[in-house]
Amino acid sequence: MISNYDRIYREIQIEARRIGEDLDVDHEILERLTLEIVDFEDRHRISRVYDIAKQVQAMIENTAITAAGEASST
Repeated sequence: MISNYDRIYREIQIEARRIGEDLDVDHEILERLTLEIVDFEDRHRISRVYDIAKQVQAMIENTAITAAGEASST
């Protein structure tokens, strides 16, 4: 069974070769550039998910603190 990563990588290789021939550009450079862009996007997405997780954690903590304060005032 082929992984999604392998399938995507193979598609990048095929398209890089096709475009490289059409534009008379080294296909390996196009492959590398594409993979760097994909890696950048992945890191950016992971960073956003981490930021969202931190915000959710802060909301949970604030809710717990508020609930504890309300419980102690009654």
